[in-house]
Amino acid sequence: MRARIIFRGLTLFEFSKGTEGAKAGEDRGQLTVWLISDPKHQTMPLHHHKPYLGLIGRNVGSRTGAGRTEKKRRIPPEMRIELRGHDVAPTEGVKLDQSFIDYVPRLGDLRPGPTGNPNGSLYRRKIVIPNGTIRAREFIAWDWHGRTPAKVAYMDTPYQGYGANEVIVDIGDDSDIDHYDEYKFLSLTGKEMNETLWPRTKGSNLVDDIDPNTVELQVTNLTARRRRPVFWGLHFQLLFEAAGYAPRDYRNEPEFQAFARAAHDYDPYEWRNDSEMATNHPFPYIIDPKSDTLPAIRNVSKAIIPGPPPAPPGRQKGEGVPQGGHGGHDGHDGHGPNGHDPENREICPFGRM
Repeated sequence: MRARIIFRGLTLFEFSKGTEGAKAGEDRGQLTVWLISDPKHQTMPLHHHKPYLGLIGRNVGSRTGAGRTEKKRRIPPEMRIELRGHDVAPTEGVKLDQSFIDYVPRLGDLRPGPTGNPNGSLYRRKIVIPNGTIRAREFIAWDWHGRTPAKVAYMDTPYQGYGANEVIVDIGDDSDIDHYDEYKFLSLTGKEMNETLWPRTKGSNLVDDIDPNTVELQVTNLTARRRRPVFWGLHFQLLFEAAGYAPRDYRNEPEFQAFARAAHDYDPYEWRNDSEMATNHPFPYIIDPKSDTLPAIRNVSKAIIPGPPPAPPGRQKGEGVPQGGHGGHDGHDGHGPNGHDPENREICPFGRM
């Protein structure tokens, strides 16, 4: 079986072997995920981050029925997520995908220099994942001409580029694609939590929007939704404060002055709500979403495809094929569609007249 763990919201990823100079495919040891929030913001909906856990799966031992689909479950102060029953070496840790290296900035790169004492009050939840592969998926984006990935800069640093706002940890394989194995399950343990989960679907038993042979977890650490989207993310500063980096005063620097004018021109109400926060660490802000417009569909020329695109993360060719058949369009070939899961998306475009 497989597990997909999705992270969204204010999160700090810490590896037991660190990530300085890390390369794709390297094992960086055990992953500790910290969900960050400032307890002083608990009465401020726009600044207080609330951790929740969602899941799609079923309890171990339950082979029939609807299974479990949950959206907002409380996360204990400490939780361990581990896939049991698979052939994983005791020393094997979490490997880095190139997308994680490219689109999730390292704090030590944005703010070189030593750190001080961590601010323990900001570390609100701890999640330990001993092994898997970590990657980025969705980008920071902006809705103005369709929802397009937007280039960001990090305040008071020379760093620019595209940043992730969703990170995935993948675990497991399809060695039990057709059947439930009582020795293979996803374990979630913590204070007042002891869950053992199987995938909700197996083999050719397909369900809309659910990836077969996969338990999906979603960990969110978000604030309340705003009245309007904003093009900055001041809460990112809390990661530096949590790690113990010394603050810098850049309020008189031309970069911040230009940003503050643009933020006020965009929406003085929203900027006033955020400008009350301290601004003394790097944070991302969108530079110019108009420059990131994606090309439109045009009458250009006939395309000659040079070959298939690179395989996306997840299942590769030949993996996860049900052995029992009855999954295809004719009901016998065992190669039917895998539903409408985001990781296994079929191209079903719109048209117009």
